[in-house]
Amino acid sequence: MFIVIEPYRFLPPTNGGHKACYHVCEEISKKTELTCITTTNNPELEIPFQVEKVFADKITKYINPFVGWKIYKSAKRLKATHILLNQPFMGLLMIPVARILGVKLLIFSHNIEFMRFKSMGKIWWPLMKALETFTYKNADQVLFISNEDKQFAMDSMNIDPNKCIDMPYGTSVNQFPLDIPNNKKQLYKEYHLNNDITTLFYFGPMDYAPNQKGLENLLYEIIPILRKNTDFKFHLFLAGKGLSEKESNYISSSNDITWLGFVDSLDLYIKGTDLMLNPIWIGGGVKIKLMESLSLGATAISYKSGSYGVNTSTLGEKIKVIPDQDAQAFSDEIIKLSGKEKVPTPNSFYAYHNWEKITDRILKRLLS
Repeated sequence: MFIVIEPYRFLPPTNGGHKACYHVCEEISKKTELTCITTTNNPELEIPFQVEKVFADKITKYINPFVGWKIYKSAKRLKATHILLNQPFMGLLMIPVARILGVKLLIFSHNIEFMRFKSMGKIWWPLMKALETFTYKNADQVLFISNEDKQFAMDSMNIDPNKCIDMPYGTSVNQFPLDIPNNKKQLYKEYHLNNDITTLFYFGPMDYAPNQKGLENLLYEIIPILRKNTDFKFHLFLAGKGLSEKESNYISSSNDITWLGFVDSLDLYIKGTDLMLNPIWIGGGVKIKLMESLSLGATAISYKSGSYGVNTSTLGEKIKVIPDQDAQAFSDEIIKLSGKEKVPTPNSFYAYHNWEKITDRILKRLLS
């Protein structure tokens, strides 16, 4: 019996962290018994795995011994063999619970959290480093969402390589979509674009610091370079929420940029545009929008740090990786790729990053 601890509202899944937990629970539950223990503010939904809402979604949940006691009672009643934490935040509570029960403690590391907080200027990142290092060292296995994070943990946090496992972020898509041409035709028709225009797409919550920095780099460094090339015609689509007044005014004055705001389904823009842009270099972890776009057939250009967690060796020409903050090289690659037909995403990408394939590999190792 796997017990998965999700210490906040994640139903329905709305962001990358939520989706990772949801799909891991979904796929593991197809192969073995699993219950997700989570907070009481998760709504009642019809989902394909068992959920027990055990503790309140309060900031004290990470250190409250009564929360640990409640999880202990549930895990003991359910006869748990493995406890899987999403991130290390509840490590101080769950390490003793796992030891008392005599079960395996697993950490699904979505980021090197202290490095993410450090890159965002949080002054308390050293406390996070101490907690994260302690939790990883005391876990039985740590499942890293990117090889870069795994290598960092082994080299800089002195985590035993024998307990480090690759657990990449996945996709439910298992093949290259066949409706790419139809989406492009619809997009160009809807926005009255000529066929000689290269369409670009960048999306995400713009009030999140890494996305905001990426947007600034795109608008004030990359776009001006593109505009200097008078032979290159482009149109940039932007989607998300939390746009600042400064960027809103800039976009409003630009006839080659369209702000879409929040969009329920991004498929039309991911599939219909020529290039997906990922000008991000801070924040750590996997850039979920990049993974999802690639699975839906997008051709992507990304700064190096923004590509971490994606197995680029499986993608061939579907992704171009640029040195961080090199706006000139990023712009040059956009122009270089313009006019090229969108090639299929290789099957090797889906074989590595499909959620079912990922969990099959993980369970084979954990249960062997």
